[in-house]
Amino acid sequence: MSPLDLLGRGWSDLAVQRTIAAWPDRPFIDEESIDKAVVDGRLSLFELEQGIYLFFTDAPSYMARFGVARSEGPIVISRVVLFGKYHADVDAYEGSVLGDLTTGAGFDVWADTLGRAEWTHEVAGVIRKARWLVDGRLVDVSFNSSGECRLVSLMLPYAPEAEAMRAEARQRQLALPGPDRILAALGTPASSEPVKAAFASVDYAQRLPEASSYGEIDFSTTDGFELYVAPAEALIHERANEALPGTLCLSGARYRCDLDFKSLQWQGPLLFGITFDDGPDTVVAKVGRPPDRQHMDEMQGHHRWHFGAYDLHVLYSLAEDHVCRLTLLGRVKDGG
Repeated sequence: MSPLDLLGRGWSDLAVQRTIAAWPDRPFIDEESIDKAVVDGRLSLFELEQGIYLFFTDAPSYMARFGVARSEGPIVISRVVLFGKYHADVDAYEGSVLGDLTTGAGFDVWADTLGRAEWTHEVAGVIRKARWLVDGRLVDVSFNSSGECRLVSLMLPYAPEAEAMRAEARQRQLALPGPDRILAALGTPASSEPVKAAFASVDYAQRLPEASSYGEIDFSTTDGFELYVAPAEALIHERANEALPGTLCLSGARYRCDLDFKSLQWQGPLLFGITFDDGPDTVVAKVGRPPDRQHMDEMQGHHRWHFGAYDLHVLYSLAEDHVCRLTLLGRVKDGG
């Protein structure tokens, strides 16, 4: 079965089960694992010796974005990744991706075959990522700094109904305070009238009790972001110094990509012009300097930058070559 043909197939599909029957993780996936995947909205499966990665989401989340699944199951394949020159511990996918195209092809071969890309990301004069729309599928191809294909990520575009809902959410999110305004407001009491008014469109005032219970207000399932709060005395910000001890003040925010634990994607601006389609090298180029801290393994990684009033933390899915979460953390007195 071709990799493209796996998209939209549910866990119960016999073709899916035949495909993954001999994969190393398959014996450990039982009914409890599937139930947890439904709750979390995600299950990742790798076959590193064949160079394949499958991302499943829960069936309702799949339907809300892509329409009716091709076959039944509590979780459905929403992304297929085929690896090329990716990692020393991951073998390259050896089959055909699209026609004669393979993971051994460089950007010029992809462009000659598929035509002009929908968009490209360039770092230091080298195309590092490009997207094509082919036969109703999104084909994202990532390249390393020498131009070799790192991976090919295959997804379906959003269904028309989902695009309409995303457009509505986009308008709402663009009217909300974005990351730059959050940074300007660090240390502001979370219950202040200006903050309530700024987030009125997402029922902030009604959600405010969450702040005292959890230290955050979570809008991720509807608008892809969370706001963090901390006691005034814990923050190193002039506004926090003006507040009474114990007053909960804005201390940061987190922005999520689509399907990050059932989150809807934040569609407003991110700092430095970062987008959720960016890979790590693109993000570093946009920030303009190397991170102060980082950790990368085969499939996931993060960068962290220290700035005067805050830290910027960016989490990546390396297996999909994109940003999962961008987090702003205001400076606190214990040095965090």
